Amino acid sequence: MRLGSTADFEQESLPVDDVPDWFAAVSSQYPEQAPRFAQAGCDRYAEHIGGGRPWELQDWLHRFDPDEDSRGWEWWDATPVGPSRVHLWVDSWGESFFGCQDLLWAAYVAGAVRVDGPAVQKSAVWSAERNA
Repeated sequence: MRLGSTADFEQESLPVDDVPDWFAAVSSQYPEQAPRFAQAGCDRYAEHIGGGRPWELQDWLHRFDPDEDSRGWEWWDATPVGPSRVHLWVDSWGESFFGCQDLLWAAYVAGAVRVDGPAVQKSAVWSAERNA
C-alpha cells in the first residue's frame, strides 16, 4: 500500500526494499531460489490460469500504480474462516468481472493451495464475517 502512494510509477524500476525476499525470488528469472512453498504456489498459479508464465516482480509492482486501469480491484481485508481458510476481500467498484491475476499470483505464491472466486459479495457479508 505504501508503494502505491509513494512510488514514482514513471520509473521503469520500482523500489523493492519492502518486498519480502521470497516474493522477489519467486518473481524473478530464478524462481528455483525461492522457498518451496512459493515455488509450489507458482505451479498452482500456472495450473489455475491454464498455463502461462510467472509474474515478474517489476510487472507485478507496476500494477499498483494508482493510474493503472488494468487492475480491477483495490485491497479491502482478509478474514480467517477456519484453521486453513482465509477470505480475501477486495473492492471491485461494483464490477462483477474484473482482472485479478495479479491478486491470484500473490495468494498462490504466499501459500494458497486453492483459490475460489472471485465472487461478488455485498459489504454486509464482509461485515458479518468480520464481526463473527
